[in-house]
Amino acid sequence: MNLEKLEKQTHEAIDYWIEEFKGYDFDNIVMKPSENEWSMGQVGIHLWMSAKGFFFKNAKKCLSKEGTEKGKSKKFGAHLIFTFKMMPPVRYEMPKQVSVVPKQPETKEQLIGKLEEIKKMASDYIHRIPQSDPELKIKHPFLGWLNTSEWITLCNIHCRHHVRQKKRIEQHFGWK
Repeated sequence: MNLEKLEKQTHEAIDYWIEEFKGYDFDNIVMKPSENEWSMGQVGIHLWMSAKGFFFKNAKKCLSKEGTEKGKSKKFGAHLIFTFKMMPPVRYEMPKQVSVVPKQPETKEQLIGKLEEIKKMASDYIHRIPQSDPELKIKHPFLGWLNTSEWITLCNIHCRHHVRQKKRIEQHFGWK
């Protein structure tokens, strides 16, 4: 695995969001297309929450060998996601028991700071990949068993997946 390439791609995926948020007024960042849809700011908070509380949390478990198993593998669909480095272009709905509606960011600076935080975390975990056993895995609820590098790669894929949602929001408001 080329760690420099993974770090560069992950930083680019996060930097995309940082730069996009810098270009918007805060009032636009928190505008929701409808009551049941997220604002761009909520998407940004979701990216931060999922990176910190899911992707990197599970990468850390793989590194510390906490709750890991050997001899397990990804599901077929996960192989496709990792091969093509993208999720299918469909809308996903999280099961109600794990679904969390992200709060609106308090300020544009707070939102950008949270994204900068996960960018630093990504680098920290990427640099620790060589210390991990690629056979130690934690189960993803839909994709099967993932190791440290796969959890980090999934964070990258996830950030890029939500660009479609951002574009739908922009199109709804006629911004781009």
